Amino acid sequence: MLIVNLNIRGLGGGTKTRYLRQLIVGEGAEFVSLQETKTTNFTEGRCFALWGDNRIGWVHNEGDNGGGRLLSMWHKEAFCYESHVMGKGFIVIVGQHLCSKRRCVIANIYSSCTLKDKKILWEELTSIKAASQESV
Repeated sequence: MLIVNLNIRGLGGGTKTRYLRQLIVGEGAEFVSLQETKTTNFTEGRCFALWGDNRIGWVHNEGDNGGGRLLSMWHKEAFCYESHVMGKGFIVIVGQHLCSKRRCVIANIYSSCTLKDKKILWEELTSIKAASQESV
């Protein structure tokens, strides 16, 4: 599976949208994880415009006090979404890569700069991982 992971530092202008779309199309991305989108309202239309296709799924985490906004998108012909878990600074998406028939767990993470918050984030992610392994 080809995954694009990018700290976009804001999606406000058309230049970054064009760059992202060219990257997705040019590389044949199947899943995209963006950090620091700095965008509060994502719509299907906005996500379709970013990808350049309307056969996509997406999940947006609005972050905390305007920081750490995350967006995860996938092409529905490459990845079959099952579920997601969201928390402060992360989105974890569970699904299946359709070509390989393998189950995937993909984490989109934007960590706080403070050590205390980083420890909380990684403890939460560790517990999510442990819980997912118990359910298999």
